[in-house]
Amino acid sequence: MFTASALRPGRVLVLPLLCVTLQAAGNASLAGAREDAVSLRVFLRDGTAVPTYGEFALVGDRVIFSMAVGASNAERLQVVNLPVSSVDLARTEQYATAVRAAQYAATSGEADYAALTAGVARALSRAAATKSALERLQIIEEARGIVATWSRDHYAYRASDVRQILALLDETVSDLRAEAGVNQFDLNLVATVEPPPPSALAKPTPAEAIEQVLRVARASDVAADRVALMQAAVRALESPSPGMSRDWLKRTRDVANEVIAAEMRTDRAYRDLARTAVARSLMAALRADPQGVEEIRDEVRRRDQRLGGKRPDEMAALITALQNHLDAARGLRLTRDRWRLQFPALSDYEKLVRSPMQQLAGAGASFDAIKRLSGPDPEVLARLRDRLVRTNQVMTRITPPAGAGGVHATLTSARQLALCAVETRVRAIQTGDLQVAWDASSAATGAMMLLAQARAQLLAVLRPPELK
Repeated sequence: MFTASALRPGRVLVLPLLCVTLQAAGNASLAGAREDAVSLRVFLRDGTAVPTYGEFALVGDRVIFSMAVGASNAERLQVVNLPVSSVDLARTEQYATAVRAAQYAATSGEADYAALTAGVARALSRAAATKSALERLQIIEEARGIVATWSRDHYAYRASDVRQILALLDETVSDLRAEAGVNQFDLNLVATVEPPPPSALAKPTPAEAIEQVLRVARASDVAADRVALMQAAVRALESPSPGMSRDWLKRTRDVANEVIAAEMRTDRAYRDLARTAVARSLMAALRADPQGVEEIRDEVRRRDQRLGGKRPDEMAALITALQNHLDAARGLRLTRDRWRLQFPALSDYEKLVRSPMQQLAGAGASFDAIKRLSGPDPEVLARLRDRLVRTNQVMTRITPPAGAGGVHATLTSARQLALCAVETRVRAIQTGDLQVAWDASSAATGAMMLLAQARAQLLAVLRPPELK
């Protein structure tokens, strides 16, 4: 066995023989290495080993992979999305690790191992050519560190051979430390665990592949995925492979079609439930009836239980919609109760401003003439001005109740703009300035627009609030 004494002066002739041995080990082929790559599997809780097309992905609490459906000459890939709870994840990942190790061994494992042994041989050659014991120790420790972690990073490929090299280097380091007078001995130990070889799982027959699709569909918690898988199985059965008996074909097709039909019936039932419940709850919300919405929500939950709770995602969306209607109904009820409390004061206010609004509206012909720059006569303007002044004085003594502040502000602006239009028209007549007449026209137009707006606002506050 090679020891530190091989590196001492006068004994360096042992080194070439050791290097040749390492290089020969690097060129040796792995006994029993698999020639063909082993496909991955996803293991369901019931023990079904589903071949996957490529790697599976673990996303949150979901396992996503692709599986082939149908005979080998007409494969279709189907994306599968399963909950982790339906998958034996530990067994799946263990098998995947073993498969990757086998694939690594069949591809680049031997080349990487040869590079490792060649690197160790070079380190030993450098150490043998070095006179300083400390430098020799440093070179061998560096090589030892690389070897110690190599198995961990290379799927434990040829782990027994790597352990032998590591043991050789450990002994050499120990001897060199003693020779160099280094008392401290601290080696980082790295455990190497060889993955178990993948079980010899044969490729499923076409019939077994179809049955696996059915099992995966049953394991899915997404209705659309279940239907898609069943439909894929039915399509594959349309071109049966040799060896599929008529009885098996009929039985399997009937099972898949029954599942599809049941899922379709369930879909219709939940669609009808959602459509009816949303429409009814919206009507209750429009009536400001929170209790009615709550009753509909409770009824929906009971219907879901009777249907078997088969559409949790759709139910969650439906309950959210009903909750929104319930919140809207509660808000509208509160707004209407407040409006009922304010309505007597609003009604009194409407009576107070009814006459000023009617007077302003009654002068519409005069304001239209001002707008068109076609009058009215100065005498009519004077009488209209006096009425507007008196009306504005009345308006200033009116205090609007809560809820009518906007109405009152708009109506006040309309009255003031109307008075401005009349006074500006009078000034235009007095000066003969056409531009001033156009200013009066603009004021008259604005006054009529504000009056219409105030009338609409007043009608709105007098009506019960509605759901927006």
